[in-house]
Amino acid sequence: MSNPKSIRQEVEKQIKNCTIKKHNVKKFFTLMKKQQKHYQILQFAGNGSFAIVLKALNKITGQTVALKVVECDESDFKAMEVIQNEYKMLEVFSGCKYIIKVFNSFYLTESNDSDEDEDDDQIPVGQNNNQSNLIRVFYVMEQELCQTTLSSFIDMCRQKNSYPSQQMKEIMTIQILDSVAFLHRFDVVHRDIKPSNFLLNFDQNGNPTLKLCDLAFASALKNNETRLSISTFKGSQAYTAPEVYQNVYKKLSDLFSVGIVLLELDNIATFDISKTNLEQKFETKNGQIFQNFNIDRQSQIYKIVMQCLKYEVDQRKPAVELLIQFIVQNQQYLNVDVFTLLNKSQLKQKAEQFNQIQMSIVQKKKKNESEILQLSQIYNKDLHLEKLIKKYEQLERKPFETYEYQIILNDLQKITKFDPNFEFISVGATGLVLGVFNKAQNRYSALKIQRAKKHEVVREVGIMKDCQMPLVIKFYDYFYLNVNNQEDFVVYEIEKCSGNLKQFLNNLKKQNKELDENQKIKIAIQIMDVINYLHIHDIVHRDIKLENLLYVEQDPEIPTIKLADFDQARKMPYNWLNINGEDVKQYYPIEGACGTIGYCPPELVRDFLYSFNSDIFQVGVCLALIDNFETLEPVLFKKSLDYLNNFSIPFEVKQHDQQEVVKRNTKIYDILLQTVIFKQHKRSNLQLILDDFSKKGYQYHSKVNTKSNQIIPSIYQRVLSLNYSKQNLCSDGAKAVAFEIAKCTKLSTLTLDFYSNNIGSDGAKAVASEIAKCTNLSTLTLDFYSNNIGSDGAKAVASEIAKCTNLSTLTLDFQNNNLDGKISFESYFDKDIKLNIII
Repeated sequence: MSNPKSIRQEVEKQIKNCTIKKHNVKKFFTLMKKQQKHYQILQFAGNGSFAIVLKALNKITGQTVALKVVECDESDFKAMEVIQNEYKMLEVFSGCKYIIKVFNSFYLTESNDSDEDEDDDQIPVGQNNNQSNLIRVFYVMEQELCQTTLSSFIDMCRQKNSYPSQQMKEIMTIQILDSVAFLHRFDVVHRDIKPSNFLLNFDQNGNPTLKLCDLAFASALKNNETRLSISTFKGSQAYTAPEVYQNVYKKLSDLFSVGIVLLELDNIATFDISKTNLEQKFETKNGQIFQNFNIDRQSQIYKIVMQCLKYEVDQRKPAVELLIQFIVQNQQYLNVDVFTLLNKSQLKQKAEQFNQIQMSIVQKKKKNESEILQLSQIYNKDLHLEKLIKKYEQLERKPFETYEYQIILNDLQKITKFDPNFEFISVGATGLVLGVFNKAQNRYSALKIQRAKKHEVVREVGIMKDCQMPLVIKFYDYFYLNVNNQEDFVVYEIEKCSGNLKQFLNNLKKQNKELDENQKIKIAIQIMDVINYLHIHDIVHRDIKLENLLYVEQDPEIPTIKLADFDQARKMPYNWLNINGEDVKQYYPIEGACGTIGYCPPELVRDFLYSFNSDIFQVGVCLALIDNFETLEPVLFKKSLDYLNNFSIPFEVKQHDQQEVVKRNTKIYDILLQTVIFKQHKRSNLQLILDDFSKKGYQYHSKVNTKSNQIIPSIYQRVLSLNYSKQNLCSDGAKAVAFEIAKCTKLSTLTLDFYSNNIGSDGAKAVASEIAKCTNLSTLTLDFYSNNIGSDGAKAVASEIAKCTNLSTLTLDFQNNNLDGKISFESYFDKDIKLNIII
């Protein structure tokens, strides 16, 4: 069918249930003929709810491609902007074979003046429409052409009563998990995973390759509420996760959709999601998965499905963890290409890729520094910033060479305690971070690899151990790799997190969402809390920024902060002074370059001096970004030049910068007025700010620590008694106390009173778990009277305390905790232990 008119008529005839109406198809063909002459449209390939797909020949490249076409709405500027951003993102995803490749994209336009000739009026994507007489009518994306979709393949199997082998289905499972994991690594949520959004090719030997598609359109159209509201979301409602009906969408929401896709793929003959209802789908709330259907519940794929279809979103495992699990349990697929993980067959290729990424990051960093210097010379005409950047250059570790990456990856895969399939997390200017499953400890963790001198490693490890608490990234272990004979390469095994705060805020920006003021304050309190905790332990971090504030998704409303990257952290030097008969520490500032441009306090830029107050300034900059990410983040480097000279208010408007970039009527701004201050002695102690929030009902960890300073000098004591009765402690407060107690390794006798608080089941278990680390403990008294612990919490306490092998006397008070009277606590403990358990 080569006649353009007959092709157009065929498209008009076949298009169904699409926002592009038949009468606009003719307009599309007319504009394509005038503005994009090098495409020859061959035939209609299909349509979705928002787009039509056409098979076409690109006469310039000689490739047969797919053209995906969406109508534009010039009045929806936000959606047009997102379309452009998503196209750029798709170019990044070209590194994964299981995500559709894009070659080009453009707008088709028409003139406001219908008499004007429309030839060559197209606007390339990424270029603003500055020609007021042009209207963008269609957005067209050129992408690779595939043979079919997973949905059509499943339909064909059912019609022909012919089904794929289990091996083929399991290879497809790997490809589906890998594509979703690859997206999630970049903090992108698909939101519309279903069989029709997986394109499918077969090679000459019948081997399948799935390709996830519809990334740009799903995200770009999310701002149009009528299109993405549940009532009109016809195509994929059957695949939608339960929490989405409550307007909650997270990365793990994609996994629920993946679970249903895999369930259909694994049971093509017996299970069709379109023949189910919501009540059957939501059986997962009771731990059931479509009980009335004939499903293969013994297959390897079903093991993955069970974890995807957890009703509670936070109980689902990330795609990359499921991918690792599936390959570990099915080792015959070790040679299947995967792009989120590293396996032996990909070491050389990945080493080259990592080196290229790292070099591009280094070049970008140098470009940013050059631009800042130019601005500095224009606005400030001094050399302070130039001197600081030169000092940074002296301290920088050089990037890894390609051969060094190969040695690192090869050596890591030889370590038997780690599963050899590593997840790529990130490459920085001077190091690499990989995700790994530690088989010996049965945990997922992250490996941070970098060059470091051994004395630097000892210092960093010591600081991380000293400040372990719930808001600091967990430190597990470290070891060295023998990469070359000249330098030391260290590997830190640390807690694996979901991402950093900059990624989190960028993701909200992409979704056109913003945190409410209460959510921002809760995040702000966590940041102030963890830095205050460091200060209590005489530690300054010296590089507080959004990228070093990692998070985990424990709370559906706000992320739990995890402070990371302690390579620049230092113990503050001090002398003891006796003032009015009381010993007081007198601290001295640390000299030297540190931190990141944009966050640097003025005293660092001008004098290369750093103190507790310098940390407080950096905290303020982070909080300003949380409150004003869209307006402040793009100009942060430029605004940082204001730090060099005196300023009266945070981020004040200067003559050369007339736009406000921060809101000045928020609770966060009240904190900025106490932290982002030119003269460091005027900055408020974080403890005072936190105390003000405590009076308003907010909880924080370091409050407990200041009340338990008695623990710190007592770490070598053998007898310790702590009273926290009626302190209004919640779970986090109890955990903070427990972290401190665990440092008292010499303890033989401990009395801990939590009488009448609200630490709950999690708090009680955390306390018991930390106490169990005190291996010399022989006498223990725990008072949990009226703490809302419940039976499960009490059992967890008993189970953890039973690990204290030297215990001879134990008193536990569980009164007024709604316990089941049938619990047999005696069964947890050795008969020789003297027990006094009050319930």
